[in-house]
Amino acid sequence: MALELLHAHEPARVADCSTPPTLFVSKVKRPSVASSTTVCQDSLVQLNARNYPPGSTFTWQKGGVDVPNAADSVLVIRGNQSGTYHCIVRSPLCPLPIVSTPLVITTNAKPLVSISAGNPIGVPCKEGTIKLTSNSSGNGFLKYQWYFENQPIPSATSNVFDAIETGVYTLKVVDGFDCANVSGALTAITYTPPKASLSTSRAGFCKGEKVTLKATQGRTYLYRWLRDGQEIDGIKDSISVTQTGTYTVKLTSPNGCTTESNQISVVQYDDPVVSITSPGNQICPGGTLVLTAQGKDLKAFDWKKEGQSIQNATKNTFIVTEAGNYTVMVRDTNRCFSTSKPIDIKLVTKIETTLAPIPGFCGTTSAPFRLTGTPTGGSFSGKGVIGDIFDPQLAGLGQHTVSYTVKGSVECMNGESSQDVIVSPPPQLELGPDQTLLKGNSITVDANLGIGYTYEWTPTKGVSDAVHPAPTLNPEQSTTYRVKATGPSKCIAEDSIYIDVFTQLYIPDVFSPNQDGVNDTWEIKGLEDYPEAEVAIFNRWGEPIFYNKGLYQAPFDGTRNGIPLPASIYTYLITTKPKGLTYRGYLHLGR
Repeated sequence: MALELLHAHEPARVADCSTPPTLFVSKVKRPSVASSTTVCQDSLVQLNARNYPPGSTFTWQKGGVDVPNAADSVLVIRGNQSGTYHCIVRSPLCPLPIVSTPLVITTNAKPLVSISAGNPIGVPCKEGTIKLTSNSSGNGFLKYQWYFENQPIPSATSNVFDAIETGVYTLKVVDGFDCANVSGALTAITYTPPKASLSTSRAGFCKGEKVTLKATQGRTYLYRWLRDGQEIDGIKDSISVTQTGTYTVKLTSPNGCTTESNQISVVQYDDPVVSITSPGNQICPGGTLVLTAQGKDLKAFDWKKEGQSIQNATKNTFIVTEAGNYTVMVRDTNRCFSTSKPIDIKLVTKIETTLAPIPGFCGTTSAPFRLTGTPTGGSFSGKGVIGDIFDPQLAGLGQHTVSYTVKGSVECMNGESSQDVIVSPPPQLELGPDQTLLKGNSITVDANLGIGYTYEWTPTKGVSDAVHPAPTLNPEQSTTYRVKATGPSKCIAEDSIYIDVFTQLYIPDVFSPNQDGVNDTWEIKGLEDYPEAEVAIFNRWGEPIFYNKGLYQAPFDGTRNGIPLPASIYTYLITTKPKGLTYRGYLHLGR
């Protein structure tokens, strides 16, 4: 039958009781888009009655029989409901019903579609294929589209297809009348191992949340999920995790082949850290105060007053015009949420201006100090002040007044606060000259600078009290001691003292080298403590008969070049070390 098409854009005519209504075929719910009167089996079309009197009622008939529940100006029919359709229109303006022109709907059968599979070829668990063949028939030229796991396979548009992957395949066939049908599902088991890929929309989760991991889908696959190499619960193609770790999934297809996916490391994101900064926490009647949300990687803001969201307050700053308890809830770039600590804004008739404490300074070389005051936005003034910095070098020694002044848009927002700053002269610490001390004795050294100072002596060995201003020093060997005194205004004074420790020598004045085993050598006790000592012995004419420098290993035995010296009185000279003590005396050599 020839197609009867009416164009939706034609203007509607005003119908009278003698003119039968017309029927227009369109797409369902699209009454202005024309459709054919020949439709595919199971398709839907819409019949639209046109050109009927106002206030009409409708009865639809198919083959002269009323269609149940069809009382509207449109009728939706399926393609398998072919036949001749009329619409009977009844209007209170017309004495008799008006019958539309007839409309014949014809149906084209769907193509018959089935598929079959050949035998697998290839190497087990390495590679292979199975040939899938279409066994289909229909009207006219047939078009093919193969599907794998419900997804169309690119370029798979012929009646045969070499399946590589194990899984469920279907075939969609469209005939020459654009009528389509889909085959039943066929599970093809090839030698090819399964493809295993793992993906996620985000690689981390916020506290109390979870992350969904998705594996390659396959109705024939078996899934084994692993975290950090250990198997965990999960047998489906997706899993929701709440623990950090490195995840993989192993896919096993019906051919017994197993593939492990790529790794995905899941982390837990830290909650965003947010704080509210403000010039102050006071507001005057008619005044304003700007609150700012401070934090890293913050993306969305929700300002609240007394726990309730404030309409349109979604920026990182919020202008306060009234007292109350304010917080801000934020979302960061990881989509994690956090809420700041509250800030209480008070309504006052006069703001309170404060200047943060300024420490005292020890001398003009102390580091400059940054000044802070509340509410912020004010200015600092005073000797030694540049911007918000107090520089003791510019101020000089003495007491100075530093002021902080705030000027607002209304009188009650004006205020000033002042503070005295002292720049003290640095202390002088003097331990006195270096000292010489006989080994075993002690000496007291005084470093006392007065009240408010603490002391630190180094090294501590040989010091009676390492934090005392005047400890007793008893070193076992020559030592340089240093003391650090820290006082008010962080004043630091240091000095050192060298304690030269010496050992008392025992020098015999007589010995008898007669080989009787008693006093056969001249042995000086204590000389071993002086590795650089020099020992010289002279005869009565001033000639040197013995000399030794360095460690005293060979005591004088009364010989010179191996020849015994005569009994006599000799002179000795002993120098303990360079610029050290010198001992002079007489030595009686007896035989």
